[in-house]
Amino acid sequence: MPNQARIDEFIEKTQALNGRPVREREAWNNEASADAIRHFAYGIDDDNPLWLDAEYASGTSHQGIMAPPAFLVSVLYPILHGAPMEVPLSSLIGGVEFEWEKPVSQGTRLRAESVQKDSFVKTNKAGRQLIFIISECTYWNEADEVVARGIGTMIRTLQEGNTLLYERPVKKYDEAEFAEIETAYQAEERRGGEKRRFADVSVGDELPAMLRGPLTIGDMVAWNAGNGPSYKAGRRGYLDLKKAPHNAVVLIPQIGIQVKNSQQHEDFNLASGRGMPGPFDNGVMRFAWVSPYITNWMGDDAFLKNLYVQVRRPMIYGDTIWHKGEVVEKNEAERTVKVEITGTNQEGELATAGSAVVRLPE
Repeated sequence: MPNQARIDEFIEKTQALNGRPVREREAWNNEASADAIRHFAYGIDDDNPLWLDAEYASGTSHQGIMAPPAFLVSVLYPILHGAPMEVPLSSLIGGVEFEWEKPVSQGTRLRAESVQKDSFVKTNKAGRQLIFIISECTYWNEADEVVARGIGTMIRTLQEGNTLLYERPVKKYDEAEFAEIETAYQAEERRGGEKRRFADVSVGDELPAMLRGPLTIGDMVAWNAGNGPSYKAGRRGYLDLKKAPHNAVVLIPQIGIQVKNSQQHEDFNLASGRGMPGPFDNGVMRFAWVSPYITNWMGDDAFLKNLYVQVRRPMIYGDTIWHKGEVVEKNEAERTVKVEITGTNQEGELATAGSAVVRLPE
Protein backbone atom coordinates (compact mmCIF):
# COMPACT_ATOMS: atom_id res chain seq x y z
CA MET A 1 0.00 0.00 0.00
CA PRO A 2 1.45 3.46 -0.89
CA ASN A 3 2.54 5.57 2.07
CA GLN A 4 -0.23 8.16 1.72
CA ALA A 5 -2.92 5.49 1.58
CA ARG A 6 -1.53 3.93 4.76
CA ILE A 7 -1.42 7.33 6.46
CA ASP A 8 -5.01 8.05 5.39
CA GLU A 9 -6.04 4.72 6.89
CA PHE A 10 -4.11 5.54 10.08
CA ILE A 11 -5.90 8.93 10.34
CA GLU A 12 -9.31 7.30 9.90
CA LYS A 13 -8.63 4.58 12.47
CA THR A 14 -7.10 7.06 14.90
CA GLN A 15 -10.05 9.44 14.70
CA ALA A 16 -12.33 6.50 15.46
CA LEU A 17 -10.59 6.30 18.87
CA ASN A 18 -11.62 9.84 19.88
CA GLY A 19 -13.36 9.82 23.25
CA ARG A 20 -12.40 6.22 24.00
CA PRO A 21 -10.17 4.81 26.77
CA VAL A 22 -6.82 3.67 25.34
CA ARG A 23 -4.03 1.95 27.26
CA GLU A 24 -0.64 1.65 25.52
CA ARG A 25 1.63 0.69 28.43
CA GLU A 26 1.40 -0.67 31.93
CA ALA A 27 1.99 1.30 35.11
CA TRP A 28 5.59 1.47 36.24
CA ASN A 29 4.63 2.70 39.72
CA ASN A 30 1.30 2.13 41.47
CA GLU A 31 2.52 3.33 44.85
CA ALA A 32 4.52 6.40 45.85
CA SER A 33 7.03 4.39 47.86
CA ALA A 34 10.23 5.98 49.13
CA ASP A 35 12.24 3.97 46.60
CA ALA A 36 9.96 4.90 43.68
CA ILE A 37 10.05 8.59 44.63
CA ARG A 38 13.85 8.58 44.97
CA HIS A 39 14.25 6.70 41.67
CA PHE A 40 12.07 9.23 39.86
CA ALA A 41 13.66 12.29 41.48
CA TYR A 42 17.14 11.09 40.54
CA GLY A 43 15.88 10.41 37.01
CA ILE A 44 14.81 14.04 36.54
CA ASP A 45 17.82 15.58 38.33
CA ASP A 46 15.70 16.87 41.24
CA ASP A 47 17.42 16.73 44.65
CA ASN A 48 14.71 18.52 46.65
CA PRO A 49 15.00 17.18 50.24
CA LEU A 50 11.22 17.18 50.53
CA TRP A 51 11.26 14.16 48.20
CA LEU A 52 14.48 12.53 49.43
CA ASP A 53 15.31 13.26 53.08
CA ALA A 54 12.93 11.68 55.61
CA GLU A 55 14.34 13.66 58.55
CA TYR A 56 14.03 16.96 56.70
CA ALA A 57 10.55 16.16 55.36
CA SER A 58 9.25 15.17 58.83
CA GLY A 59 9.97 18.71 60.00
CA THR A 60 7.86 20.34 57.28
CA SER A 61 4.12 20.99 57.30
CA HIS A 62 3.72 17.77 55.29
CA GLN A 63 5.28 15.74 58.16
CA GLY A 64 6.84 13.30 55.74
CA ILE A 65 8.29 12.66 52.30
CA MET A 66 6.25 13.90 49.34
CA ALA A 67 6.35 12.83 45.70
CA PRO A 68 7.46 15.37 43.08
CA PRO A 69 4.39 16.63 41.19
CA ALA A 70 5.65 15.09 37.94
CA PHE A 71 5.96 11.66 39.62
CA LEU A 72 2.53 10.80 38.19
CA VAL A 73 3.94 10.37 34.69
CA SER A 74 5.65 7.23 35.99
CA VAL A 75 2.26 5.89 37.09
CA LEU A 76 0.89 6.27 33.57
CA TYR A 77 2.66 7.83 30.61
CA PRO A 78 0.42 10.73 29.43
CA ILE A 79 0.95 10.29 25.69
CA LEU A 80 -0.92 8.19 23.11
CA HIS A 81 0.23 7.40 19.58
CA GLY A 82 -2.99 6.71 17.68
CA ALA A 83 -4.26 3.56 16.00
CA PRO A 84 -2.05 0.47 16.43
CA MET A 85 -0.89 -0.06 12.86
CA GLU A 86 2.44 0.06 11.06
CA VAL A 87 2.78 3.41 9.34
CA PRO A 88 5.86 5.46 8.26
CA LEU A 89 5.45 8.34 10.71
CA SER A 90 7.86 10.17 12.99
CA SER A 91 6.70 11.09 16.47
CA LEU A 92 7.39 14.28 18.43
CA ILE A 93 5.68 15.34 21.67
CA GLY A 94 4.46 18.90 21.31
CA GLY A 95 3.43 19.66 24.88
CA VAL A 96 2.36 18.32 28.26
CA GLU A 97 0.05 20.00 30.79
CA PHE A 98 -0.97 18.85 34.27
CA GLU A 99 -3.60 20.19 36.64
CA TRP A 100 -3.13 18.94 40.21
CA GLU A 101 -5.91 18.66 42.79
CA LYS A 102 -4.05 17.01 45.66
CA PRO A 103 -0.44 16.42 46.70
CA VAL A 104 0.92 12.87 46.82
CA SER A 105 2.60 11.73 50.02
CA GLN A 106 4.84 8.72 50.50
CA GLY A 107 2.81 5.52 50.64
CA THR A 108 -0.10 6.78 48.51
CA ARG A 109 -1.45 4.12 46.16
CA LEU A 110 -2.29 5.40 42.69
CA ARG A 111 -4.16 4.30 39.58
CA ALA A 112 -4.77 6.01 36.27
CA GLU A 113 -6.72 5.86 33.02
CA SER A 114 -5.97 7.42 29.64
CA VAL A 115 -8.49 8.58 27.05
CA GLN A 116 -7.81 9.77 23.51
CA LYS A 117 -9.57 13.11 23.71
CA ASP A 118 -9.14 14.22 20.12
CA SER A 119 -7.16 13.81 16.91
CA PHE A 120 -6.96 16.12 13.91
CA VAL A 121 -4.79 16.95 10.92
CA LYS A 122 -3.05 20.23 10.06
CA THR A 123 -0.68 21.26 7.27
CA ASN A 124 2.31 23.41 8.18
CA LYS A 125 3.85 26.22 6.12
CA ALA A 126 6.16 23.76 4.39
CA GLY A 127 3.20 21.69 3.24
CA ARG A 128 3.94 18.84 5.65
CA GLN A 129 0.92 17.00 7.00
CA LEU A 130 0.85 16.95 10.82
CA ILE A 131 -1.35 14.55 12.75
CA PHE A 132 -2.17 15.71 16.27
CA ILE A 133 -3.23 13.16 18.90
CA ILE A 134 -4.50 14.60 22.20
CA SER A 135 -4.58 12.34 25.24
CA GLU A 136 -5.98 12.92 28.73
CA CYS A 137 -4.84 10.94 31.77
CA THR A 138 -6.68 11.00 35.08
CA TYR A 139 -4.92 9.88 38.26
CA TRP A 140 -6.68 8.74 41.46
CA ASN A 141 -5.46 7.86 44.96
CA GLU A 142 -6.63 4.91 47.07
CA ALA A 143 -9.59 6.97 48.33
CA ASP A 144 -10.79 7.37 44.72
CA GLU A 145 -10.03 11.07 44.86
CA VAL A 146 -8.75 12.70 41.68
CA VAL A 147 -5.13 13.69 42.26
CA ALA A 148 -4.45 15.22 38.85
CA ARG A 149 -5.30 15.28 35.16
CA GLY A 150 -2.70 15.42 32.43
CA ILE A 151 -3.05 16.43 28.79
CA GLY A 152 -0.46 15.30 26.24
CA THR A 153 -0.05 16.32 22.61
CA MET A 154 1.62 13.90 20.20
CA ILE A 155 2.49 15.16 16.71
CA ARG A 156 3.09 12.59 13.99
CA THR A 157 4.34 13.34 10.49
CA LEU A 158 5.59 11.44 7.45
CA GLN A 159 9.16 10.20 7.73
CA GLU A 160 10.72 10.86 4.32
CA GLY A 161 13.73 8.57 4.13
CA ASN A 162 16.67 10.11 5.98
CA THR A 163 15.52 13.71 5.50
CA LEU A 164 16.29 15.58 8.71
CA LEU A 165 13.37 17.11 10.54
CA TYR A 166 15.87 19.12 12.55
CA GLU A 167 19.44 19.80 11.47
CA ARG A 168 22.19 21.13 13.71
CA PRO A 169 25.58 19.72 14.71
CA VAL A 170 26.06 18.36 18.21
CA LYS A 171 27.57 21.04 20.46
CA LYS A 172 31.10 20.69 21.86
CA TYR A 173 31.89 23.02 24.76
CA ASP A 174 35.18 24.70 25.58
CA GLU A 175 36.64 25.24 29.06
CA ALA A 176 35.06 28.66 29.52
CA GLU A 177 31.64 27.32 28.61
CA PHE A 178 31.97 24.42 31.04
CA ALA A 179 33.02 26.89 33.75
CA GLU A 180 29.79 28.80 33.10
CA ILE A 181 27.80 25.57 33.30
CA GLU A 182 29.44 24.63 36.61
CA THR A 183 28.74 28.09 38.02
CA ALA A 184 25.07 27.67 37.14
CA TYR A 185 24.99 24.23 38.76
CA GLN A 186 26.51 25.60 41.96
CA ALA A 187 24.08 28.54 42.07
CA GLU A 188 20.93 26.41 41.96
CA GLU A 189 18.94 26.69 45.21
CA ARG A 190 16.05 24.99 47.02
CA ARG A 191 13.76 27.41 48.87
CA GLY A 192 12.49 24.65 51.17
CA GLY A 193 11.53 25.96 54.59
CA GLU A 194 11.99 29.60 53.57
CA LYS A 195 8.30 30.35 53.16
CA ARG A 196 7.31 32.33 50.07
CA ARG A 197 4.05 34.09 50.90
CA PHE A 198 1.49 35.39 48.42
CA ALA A 199 2.02 38.97 49.63
CA ASP A 200 5.77 38.72 48.98
CA VAL A 201 5.34 38.15 45.24
CA SER A 202 4.72 40.88 42.68
CA VAL A 203 3.95 40.86 38.97
CA GLY A 204 7.26 41.28 37.17
CA ASP A 205 9.30 39.30 39.71
CA GLU A 206 11.86 37.06 38.01
CA LEU A 207 12.69 33.54 39.13
CA PRO A 208 16.35 32.51 39.45
CA ALA A 209 17.56 30.93 36.21
CA MET A 210 17.99 27.16 36.07
CA LEU A 211 20.26 25.24 33.69
CA ARG A 212 19.64 21.70 32.48
CA GLY A 213 22.07 19.80 30.28
CA PRO A 214 24.32 19.19 28.48
CA LEU A 215 22.05 16.30 27.55
CA THR A 216 23.85 12.95 27.65
CA ILE A 217 22.97 9.30 27.25
CA GLY A 218 23.21 9.03 31.05
CA ASP A 219 20.41 11.58 31.46
CA MET A 220 18.13 9.59 29.19
CA VAL A 221 18.96 6.24 30.80
CA ALA A 222 18.22 7.74 34.24
CA TRP A 223 14.95 9.19 32.92
CA ASN A 224 13.84 5.84 31.49
CA ALA A 225 14.72 4.12 34.76
CA GLY A 226 12.76 6.64 36.85
CA ASN A 227 9.79 6.97 34.51
CA GLY A 228 9.60 3.28 33.67
CA PRO A 229 11.34 1.47 30.80
CA SER A 230 9.23 2.00 27.70
CA TYR A 231 10.63 -0.99 25.84
CA LYS A 232 11.78 -4.52 26.39
CA ALA A 233 14.72 -6.17 24.67
CA GLY A 234 15.07 -9.44 22.80
CA ARG A 235 12.22 -11.84 22.15
CA ARG A 236 9.74 -10.15 24.51
CA GLY A 237 10.40 -6.76 22.98
CA TYR A 238 9.97 -8.05 19.44
CA LEU A 239 6.70 -9.82 20.24
CA ASP A 240 5.39 -6.74 22.07
CA LEU A 241 5.95 -4.67 18.94
CA LYS A 242 3.93 -7.10 16.84
CA LYS A 243 0.98 -6.18 19.06
CA ALA A 244 1.72 -2.43 18.84
CA PRO A 245 3.25 -1.72 15.42
CA HIS A 246 2.55 2.01 15.79
CA ASN A 247 5.38 2.04 18.36
CA ALA A 248 7.88 0.32 16.06
CA VAL A 249 10.53 1.58 13.67
CA VAL A 250 12.85 -0.36 11.36
CA LEU A 251 15.91 1.63 12.17
CA ILE A 252 18.96 -0.55 12.51
CA PRO A 253 19.96 -0.69 8.83
CA GLN A 254 22.69 -3.25 9.41
CA ILE A 255 20.08 -5.69 10.76
CA GLY A 256 16.71 -4.41 9.56
CA ILE A 257 15.05 -5.48 12.82
CA GLN A 258 12.11 -3.59 14.31
CA VAL A 259 12.74 -1.84 17.62
CA LYS A 260 10.70 0.37 19.92
CA ASN A 261 10.79 3.98 18.71
CA SER A 262 11.80 5.12 22.22
CA GLN A 263 15.30 3.83 21.53
CA GLN A 264 15.88 6.71 19.12
CA HIS A 265 16.39 8.94 22.19
CA GLU A 266 19.52 7.00 23.15
CA ASP A 267 21.08 5.89 19.86
CA PHE A 268 22.85 8.00 17.21
CA ASN A 269 22.07 5.45 14.50
CA LEU A 270 18.36 5.37 15.30
CA ALA A 271 18.14 9.13 15.73
CA SER A 272 19.68 9.82 12.31
CA GLY A 273 17.29 7.34 10.75
CA ARG A 274 14.37 9.27 12.27
CA GLY A 275 15.54 12.61 10.94
CA MET A 276 17.53 13.95 13.91
CA PRO A 277 21.24 14.83 14.06
CA GLY A 278 21.65 12.92 17.33
CA PRO A 279 19.74 11.43 20.29
CA PHE A 280 17.13 13.82 21.60
CA ASP A 281 15.01 14.30 24.70
CA ASN A 282 11.50 13.04 25.19
CA GLY A 283 8.75 15.68 25.57
CA VAL A 284 7.48 14.18 28.81
CA MET A 285 11.07 14.19 30.06
CA ARG A 286 11.24 17.91 29.23
CA PHE A 287 8.06 18.48 31.26
CA ALA A 288 9.47 16.55 34.22
CA TRP A 289 12.82 18.35 33.97
CA VAL A 290 11.14 21.76 34.06
CA SER A 291 9.00 20.92 37.11
CA PRO A 292 11.88 21.41 39.63
CA TYR A 293 12.31 24.92 38.29
CA ILE A 294 8.97 25.82 39.89
CA THR A 295 9.09 23.58 42.98
CA ASN A 296 12.59 24.85 43.86
CA TRP A 297 11.26 28.42 43.82
CA MET A 298 7.88 28.05 45.50
CA GLY A 299 8.97 26.38 48.76
CA ASP A 300 7.56 23.51 50.81
CA ASP A 301 4.24 25.10 51.79
CA ALA A 302 3.11 26.17 48.33
CA PHE A 303 1.11 23.97 45.94
CA LEU A 304 1.81 23.58 42.23
CA LYS A 305 -1.66 23.83 40.69
CA ASN A 306 -0.83 23.75 36.98
CA LEU A 307 2.21 23.28 34.77
CA TYR A 308 2.27 23.49 30.98
CA VAL A 309 5.45 22.81 29.03
CA GLN A 310 5.60 23.18 25.26
CA VAL A 311 8.52 21.77 23.27
CA ARG A 312 9.54 24.41 20.73
CA ARG A 313 12.83 22.79 19.71
CA PRO A 314 14.08 19.24 20.33
CA MET A 315 16.86 19.07 22.89
CA ILE A 316 19.48 17.00 21.08
CA TYR A 317 22.54 15.28 22.52
CA GLY A 318 24.87 17.85 24.09
CA ASP A 319 22.30 20.64 24.36
CA THR A 320 21.82 22.85 27.39
CA ILE A 321 18.67 24.82 28.15
CA TRP A 322 18.62 27.94 30.33
CA HIS A 323 15.20 28.26 31.95
CA LYS A 324 13.85 31.64 33.02
CA GLY A 325 10.55 32.61 34.61
CA GLU A 326 8.58 35.74 35.36
CA VAL A 327 5.48 36.29 37.49
CA VAL A 328 2.87 37.64 35.06
CA GLU A 329 -0.39 37.43 37.06
CA LYS A 330 -1.70 37.39 40.63
CA ASN A 331 -5.16 36.08 41.56
CA GLU A 332 -6.19 37.50 44.93
CA ALA A 333 -9.28 35.30 45.28
CA GLU A 334 -7.43 32.05 44.59
CA ARG A 335 -4.15 33.21 46.19
CA THR A 336 -2.31 32.00 43.10
CA VAL A 337 0.40 33.44 40.90
CA LYS A 338 1.05 32.62 37.27
CA VAL A 339 4.63 32.24 36.06
CA GLU A 340 5.60 32.43 32.40
CA ILE A 341 8.45 30.02 31.57
CA THR A 342 10.95 30.16 28.73
CA GLY A 343 13.94 27.98 27.95
CA THR A 344 16.71 29.01 25.56
CA ASN A 345 19.33 26.59 24.25
CA GLN A 346 23.03 27.28 23.67
CA GLU A 347 22.27 28.35 20.09
CA GLY A 348 19.97 31.13 21.32
CA GLU A 349 16.85 29.31 20.11
CA LEU A 350 13.63 29.28 22.11
CA ALA A 351 13.48 25.58 22.99
CA THR A 352 10.83 25.57 25.73
CA ALA A 353 7.79 27.69 26.46
CA GLY A 354 5.15 27.28 29.12
CA SER A 355 3.55 28.47 32.31
CA ALA A 356 2.85 27.46 35.88
CA VAL A 357 0.17 28.36 38.39
CA VAL A 358 1.22 28.18 42.06
CA ARG A 359 -0.96 28.57 45.13
CA LEU A 360 1.05 30.34 47.85
CA PRO A 361 0.39 30.52 51.60
CA GLU A 362 -0.84 33.74 53.19
